[in-house]
Amino acid sequence: MSEVQFKKHRVFRETDSVVFYDISVEDSNAQDLVVHTGPAISPPDDIVGAKQFYIHYQQIDHNRVLSGMRTFELINPEWRYPYHIVHLNRSSGALVIPKMTYHRSYSGKDGSIVINQAIRDDDFNASTEFIPVSAAQNSDLYRILAEEKPVVHTLSIHLENVYGDV
Repeated sequence: MSEVQFKKHRVFRETDSVVFYDISVEDSNAQDLVVHTGPAISPPDDIVGAKQFYIHYQQIDHNRVLSGMRTFELINPEWRYPYHIVHLNRSSGALVIPKMTYHRSYSGKDGSIVINQAIRDDDFNASTEFIPVSAAQNSDLYRILAEEKPVVHTLSIHLENVYGDV
């Protein structure tokens, strides 16, 4: 089983030009809407240009693209292959980001919209869960970025959903 996991959606009804999805995530107790209105990196690079990452101690993310495309960088020193780059679109399902996994995301020129159907522990505190960690100040992050080749995940893109009839 891959260290990178997805929670797929279920189509429960289709009509002309309309699809109804069940996007439920069992035990989700928080929904965050993350909008990139144009080209964006979250979190942005630090003041010296080093990559920064979020890491959650009391939350499991389930990031699902609603519009556009989003790329995630994941780093988890405990994984056999600790560095992953995951390209997502609306057809991908929700990317599961476990606790203790460093992550950041990118959108292109048109931006993107993601819903995070998170599972938060009772000890969750937003003031401590969203503090960027700089690779310039974290030796594990720095080493992995410098030495590990990322595993790249490119899921099939349904071109008709992006460009209309092809």
